[in-house]
Amino acid sequence: MDVRKGLIVTMMAALVFSSGGLAVALAEPAPAASPVSALQLLAQAQSEAALGHNDTAKQILIQAATLYPGDMGIQKLLGDVQYRLENYTAAATAYQTVLAHNPNDKEVHNRLGGVYAALDRYDDAIAEFRKSLPLPAGFLNLVQVYDDEGRLGTLEDECNADLSRDPNNPIYHLNLGLILAYEKKLNRAQEEFQAALDLNPNFNDARNGLGTVYGDMGRSQDAIAQYRIVINSDPKYTYAWMNWGVELIEQGKYDEATDKINQALVLDPNFAQSYNNLGVVYDYRGQFTQAVEMYEKALHIDPRLREAYENLGNIYFTHNLLNLAEAAFIKGLAVAPRYADLHFDLGVVYEQQQKYDLAAEQYRAALANQPNLSVARDMLAGVQAKIGQHE
Repeated sequence: MDVRKGLIVTMMAALVFSSGGLAVALAEPAPAASPVSALQLLAQAQSEAALGHNDTAKQILIQAATLYPGDMGIQKLLGDVQYRLENYTAAATAYQTVLAHNPNDKEVHNRLGGVYAALDRYDDAIAEFRKSLPLPAGFLNLVQVYDDEGRLGTLEDECNADLSRDPNNPIYHLNLGLILAYEKKLNRAQEEFQAALDLNPNFNDARNGLGTVYGDMGRSQDAIAQYRIVINSDPKYTYAWMNWGVELIEQGKYDEATDKINQALVLDPNFAQSYNNLGVVYDYRGQFTQAVEMYEKALHIDPRLREAYENLGNIYFTHNLLNLAEAAFIKGLAVAPRYADLHFDLGVVYEQQQKYDLAAEQYRAALANQPNLSVARDMLAGVQAKIGQHE
């Protein structure tokens, strides 16, 4: 497994559906009839969801929503749980209820955008992610949806137009940098993040982005230096802790990496990417059971986390569990049908199973979505030769 291929660095807040509803409920007026009962039901549901008992949590929340229809903390957590159960239409209904109560809840617009993306309602997803701006998570999710639709160039053009109108706006430089980093245009991304920092040296999102670019360039120590600056400025900046852990994994410092990633999980216990990265640590250490547990935990929190499907499939493949590997890659492609790495990995499984026609189909799909993926071109040529031998 390619180290950086399986790891996730987070340029900004990614789409994470947390169980943070209790804090919301405490901050809002509870129903006058029996506020303690509403809070107890919500806390009980949170506990069940944290244990992975989403069906139980759902039943508690449905009951709570019936008793306390005006409690938006209950509705928000119900949306989160329905999302985790892949009941996307029900999740959308819960989030729409929250937005009817508070149309300016940008975090819920972001979550609803993720639900619409899961339903392949891309225009609706884009609309919701735009409504979540300037929430950092919203823009990064917008990038991914545009990429899934093959329209990332359109979004890049919009960002360039924004910069032409207002070249001194650090947010516009950040946004363009995020797109360029996503496209692996690393030198240009570095320039945009640095331009944002020149305009605002305290812009932690831009500095964290610069760190991720340095990491992708192989400049691990420079990346860590950026994360240190961010954490010194804001010790609760979750993504810098996790990204620091990623760089330590690259260096083979697994204990230190685990400490940093666990610090990210202390700050956000529902950070799916952190569980994925812990899975990579266990994987590298040869701890199969623990690695699978972490990948599955990541997918329990965010069932659309494509990198976790990829890592899960790869560890099954490494242990010659080909049917399980195939299932993981196919499930990932159901979530992200344009993700070239998953097509390539599924092609490798099919080739190992001597299903050469299916392997060729997957290598072609990988190249259709990533034409410069030379390894897929080489594998396709090899499998075509095998097909010719069997005709």
